[in-house]
Amino acid sequence: MTVDYKLAIRTSAKFGAGTNATISVVLVGTHGESEPHTLDKRFHNDFEAGAEDVYTVKAQDLGELLLLRFTNAGGLASDWLLDSVRVTAGERSWYFPHFRWVLHNSTAEVLEGTARLPQHLQNERAAKARREQLEGRQQMYPWRPAEATANLPGALDISKERPLPKDELYRGLSDGSYEVVIAKTLAALKLHMPVLTKAWNGLVDVLGLLKHVEVPQLAQRWQDDHEFARQAVQGINPVHIQLITALPQGLPLSDGDVRGLLSPGSTLEQALATKRVFLLDFEILEDIPMFKKVDKEGVEERRWAPASRCLLYLDDTQQLRPIAIQLGRDPQKDPVFTPNDSEHDWLAAKIYVRCSEGNTHQMVAHALRTHFVAEPFVMATMRNLPDPHPVYKLMRRHFRYTLAINEGARQGLLAEGGVFDDFIATGGPDKGHLRLGMKGYERWKLTDNRPRPDFERRGVLEKAILPYYPYRDDTLPLWDAIEEYVGGVLRHFYKSDADLVSDAEMQAWWKDLTERGLPADKLPCTKLERVADLVDILATVIFTVSVQHAAVNYLQYEHYGFVPNAPLCMRREPPREKGALGPDDIAEMIPSKSQTLWQIAIGRALSSFGDDEEYLLNEGGWHEDYFKDPELAAIRDRFHDRLRTQLAAVKARNAKSEVPYTVLQPDKIPCGITV
Repeated sequence: MTVDYKLAIRTSAKFGAGTNATISVVLVGTHGESEPHTLDKRFHNDFEAGAEDVYTVKAQDLGELLLLRFTNAGGLASDWLLDSVRVTAGERSWYFPHFRWVLHNSTAEVLEGTARLPQHLQNERAAKARREQLEGRQQMYPWRPAEATANLPGALDISKERPLPKDELYRGLSDGSYEVVIAKTLAALKLHMPVLTKAWNGLVDVLGLLKHVEVPQLAQRWQDDHEFARQAVQGINPVHIQLITALPQGLPLSDGDVRGLLSPGSTLEQALATKRVFLLDFEILEDIPMFKKVDKEGVEERRWAPASRCLLYLDDTQQLRPIAIQLGRDPQKDPVFTPNDSEHDWLAAKIYVRCSEGNTHQMVAHALRTHFVAEPFVMATMRNLPDPHPVYKLMRRHFRYTLAINEGARQGLLAEGGVFDDFIATGGPDKGHLRLGMKGYERWKLTDNRPRPDFERRGVLEKAILPYYPYRDDTLPLWDAIEEYVGGVLRHFYKSDADLVSDAEMQAWWKDLTERGLPADKLPCTKLERVADLVDILATVIFTVSVQHAAVNYLQYEHYGFVPNAPLCMRREPPREKGALGPDDIAEMIPSKSQTLWQIAIGRALSSFGDDEEYLLNEGGWHEDYFKDPELAAIRDRFHDRLRTQLAAVKARNAKSEVPYTVLQPDKIPCGITV
């Protein structure tokens, strides 16, 4: 019996997605496969970007459709970005999501989109299609040799012979990749360079540099103590503040030192006992080599970011204020500065703390704990889970562009001679920034990225202890919504732990992940045998690449753009005595003109959004729709309802806040690490 199969084929709307190549298709079903059919309408431009083209293919009844085999005959600029295909035949219908390229002179098999675990397949041809897809992917996504990622998470192996797969490249960004944003920012800044004074005074002249780009709002208040403390709870790196009930070892501080800084009649011991003292501690920088290089003329350049620490006090107005700073760990040579010291001593101490925080933030909280720990999950998923696997469908939108930006960061920022060598304290010949990342990885486990245990560990979970902590108050509802969403999706397919154990594809995913990506001791379990563990792991990954990355990334320009607020290097050694600094000393400590340019440009680039960004709460819904089951749609809708509720709560709080914290609004959180 001949059947008319109607194919509604949607081409991506991204720039360059369409093709003029000849496209043909073979329909494959449980009863066999059709002849090849060329998809070409007379007097019609087929497969234009953003278009849906409908074709009718006549064939013998093929039973249940399993896959569509598209062939791209090639030609100039003929790659085709296929979103999805819906096929109908009478009352029957099938959905084929793809959202990937069909490259010129190639054939791509697009598998039918019903989500199924491998043990539930009833057709050997469908199982064969899944195996063949994974064999191709494993060739496209090879692991980097173990020695190349020693002491770091596993990563994609990229070379001239085996470049980044086109499916992972940036596409449709109006400003292109982050390198283009950097170049444009540098060009805008340099427009005003000729009128700057030759004698660089970064405390003043950075505002001149910013004349052609937006000025960070904190530039008007950066020297204020309350502003300094505010950045600890809603700045670019709000993950360090911890409650303490005793002074850290090696930090000598007396009641006389903090005279007038505490509540009337209160002693330092009482402030600690009543849980009003908090600590920022960047001890991870201890023993990390700092930039040191001698140029051809024999002139030595050095940079510093000390292993500093800072005490914050919760005053009677329920606001935090810094009350003591030590720029090192040795009580004999590292004095403790307080607001009672000279204006220049205290300002310099705060700037050094921000520099310490910045180096720690860039390499540990940002690069390592979001970008690079996410990559093994991308790799394991692409290598071991075919398109119809529920976990692939759940995770794929959260992995878009991650491999591209990670490779861009390795080559452009972190590599020898890269941008970080130009302006951060830990860069340079001794590769301190890489050693810092390795040190952070040595201490890290995936469970550290779960917010609630992290807040408990730092003693700041309860509002009664730390009343104003927007980062905490925004992340917890988002975590709960993500955990419920992931659990709902996974438990729809895994009715018991036995279903997970029997899932050969997921067990291969786990083996690949733990052998090449992240060792099992970095993960919550040593074997993947419990659905609850899988929910925990995948919820943590989604939280990390969306919420956590947004928190530590998208405030970079606001935080680092006005460089005196948070310089990424200091050009003089921290002061070892009090009362010796003047205003000229501080101007000479902070970054040079060139370093300032780089810091502004990088901060602006890494804070930018793409015009094809997909957010957790996306206007009009998510574009890449992988699931079609009504029950799963209900789970997704519940997730988005919770996000809308959280969005309203954030807006209500920010309406009353002197400095709104908007970076964790659900409609501003990208689904994954895209920059």
